Order: sequence, then C-alpha cells, then structure tokens
Amino acid sequence: MDTKNIKISLGNYKEEVEKVFSRFEDENVSQRIYDKDFTLWSDKPTEITNRLDWLISPQETLDHLDEINSFVKEIKSAKFTHALLLGMGGSSLAPEVFRLSFGVKKGFLDLEVLDSTDPGAVLNYANKLDPKKTLYIVSTKSGGTIETLSFFKYFFTYCKEKIGDFAGKHFIAITDPGSKLEEMAKEFKFRKIFINNPNIGGRYSVLSFFGSVPAALVGVDLKKLLFNANKVAEECKTKKNINGELGVVIGQLAKLGRDKLTFLYSEKIISFGTWVEQLIAESTGKNGVGILPVENES
Repeated sequence: MDTKNIKISLGNYKEEVEKVFSRFEDENVSQRIYDKDFTLWSDKPTEITNRLDWLISPQETLDHLDEINSFVKEIKSAKFTHALLLGMGGSSLAPEVFRLSFGVKKGFLDLEVLDSTDPGAVLNYANKLDPKKTLYIVSTKSGGTIETLSFFKYFFTYCKEKIGDFAGKHFIAITDPGSKLEEMAKEFKFRKIFINNPNIGGRYSVLSFFGSVPAALVGVDLKKLLFNANKVAEECKTKKNINGELGVVIGQLAKLGRDKLTFLYSEKIISFGTWVEQLIAESTGKNGVGILPVENES
C-alpha cells in the first residue's frame, strides 16, 4: 500500500497536534519503539520488553514460510476439507478475520472458528463437521486457557469415537514454548505443533503462527501478505511516517477529550473492525484511561 499521498486533516486541532508531531520526530520515537526502549511507556521494563516481538512478526513468519507451506501441502494431500479453530480472544479473532475477508481459495480448507462455550455452539460444530475430513486447530498462547482445553478434550473424545487411535493426526497446536498444551499435544500425538515466539501478546499475534497458519490453510497468499507487512514495518522505523502520525493523532485527540474512535470499512473487510476494536480497547484501556472504538457506526 502506498502511504505517501495520505493526508491528515486536523481542523481546529492542527496546532495542538503538530506540536506533538515535532516532539515525536525529535525524540525519534518510531525507531525507539523498534529498539524496545521501555522508557517510552514506563521507567520499568516489566511486561514491556518481553511483549514487543510483534514488531518483527512479518519477517519472523517469512523465515518460517517454507515450513507453513509444506504443512498446508501435507494437509491438502491428506484430503482434509475443513478446519475448526478452537480458541478464545486474540487466538481466534485474527483467523476469523482472514477467513471472512479473503474467503476460501479453491482446493483449500474451509475454516470455522469456535470461540463460544455455549453448548449449542459446540454441538453445532460436532454435528456439522465430519471429523474424518476436519483438522482441529487448538490455539492458545498460554497453553492453559480453560475454555480452549475444554474444547480440545470434547472434540478429541468425539474424534476418537469416530476415527479411533489416529485421532491425534486430526489435531494441531499453536502455543508458546513449554506450555501445558505443548505437553498435551505430544502426549496425544498431534500431527503438528507450532511453537510461537513467546514475546508476542495474544491480541498482537495476527502475523505470527496464530494468524498465519489458519490464513495459509484457507489459501491466503502469505508471502505477499507478509512481504507487504514487512515493507510497512520498515517504513514505520523512519522519523516521519504516516503510521506514527496516525498514532499521534489518535493519542493526542484522546488526551484532548476526543476519546471515541470510529472506522468506516468497505463491506468486504467489515470483520476487520472486530479485531481492531479489541486491539485498541484492550491495549489502551488501562490505568483509568483509554480509547473507546465504535464498530460499525451508522
């Protein structure tokens, strides 16, 4: 995406915001973010420096592209037609956005997402999907999310009844290293375990294994997606860039009382709003302050 010609119109807030623009550039904030300079947020590095590897996710996942593509080829060869992602929150939102925004490419897997503990929702997928042709993706960063592990136990038992001792070959795990899920995946002989970079928060994991593996299974061109994301990431390191300026505008206007944020989307990417809503609300809604995203405003 070419961002060079994007203009920001600030009206009466121009003078106030441009002061912050200047400070943003003078203090080289963009590069310091990529350098993991925790002093931008706090005088202590706790839960900051070990949560910033989402900044390098595009390149990191590109480095694993052959592994992901080889896995997808294996799954297609095994005649799987559907995938059911079992997850909550950040682990489930991004895959759903990819599925709804890009659709399913011919010859790839149709992806469904289970992120509700409503018994009716669980039974719906048990009745709807043929376990013999379904790949179950157990996705949790911590590896101990009770809802996700409960989904796994239910569907593994269900699959074993229908398939027998090879049920594990219908399951994969995406999790952090050393997690409870990693141990369970080995115990139950999962087909594949994707170990994610642990220094990425759940809601920021869209371009890590958590988002990229499900995206690849529905046929998203990961190479193109990640290359473009990496290109934008490089632009973000410069002192003056539209991405940093947008952040300044949102943050400074919130300080000035305009703390409601709305996005208008085309119909094709309407689901993107759900992901953005969680990302902004959960990231900024701390310590008695925050920005309130308004989704699908009419």
